[in-house]
Amino acid sequence: MGARLGPYNLALVACYAAPTWGAEAIKALTSPYGGLIDPVHAATAVRLRAILNLPPERLLDVANWLAAFKLVVVAALFAYVIEFGRAVLSDRAPDRATTDTVLGLAVVAVAIWIMQAIVFDPTAVTQAHVAQLLMVAGALIVSTIERHIEDMAAAAQLAGANAAPGLSRQAPARDPTAARGRTSS
Repeated sequence: MGARLGPYNLALVACYAAPTWGAEAIKALTSPYGGLIDPVHAATAVRLRAILNLPPERLLDVANWLAAFKLVVVAALFAYVIEFGRAVLSDRAPDRATTDTVLGLAVVAVAIWIMQAIVFDPTAVTQAHVAQLLMVAGALIVSTIERHIEDMAAAAQLAGANAAPGLSRQAPARDPTAARGRTSS
């Protein structure tokens, strides 16, 4: 089918987001305040604490859990970059399960941090956050469209393969006017 844009797009997102999100996660994990200095991280921790109905003294724990989750997403992004590099060097497509997992984790990370900040605290969102949102959304859209096109092509190929043997076994079509002995004029 040729080169696909989706894996390259996700690799570019991973190359940008992994160092950026990794630095944010390590900064939050090493901070004595659990990253609550960052307004987006703090707003996310406060909302998650409220959703989980935890007491206020657990806010620091929630902020650390969020930073640890962000670090897991970063590890997945690095794993995808390695898988993508191996796939390019061996002239094959990246593993679909790895791609799906990384893309799903990136979407969840954007939904947790950036989307809720846009909705609840738009003043805390910077242009970098919006750029990250658009990059992940673009990777998701491109990958989804490519998968849909691949699935449609596979279905059409399967339908064509099933129809071709069936045509050779059928009797030739008969002209209904010839069967009655009439000719059309």
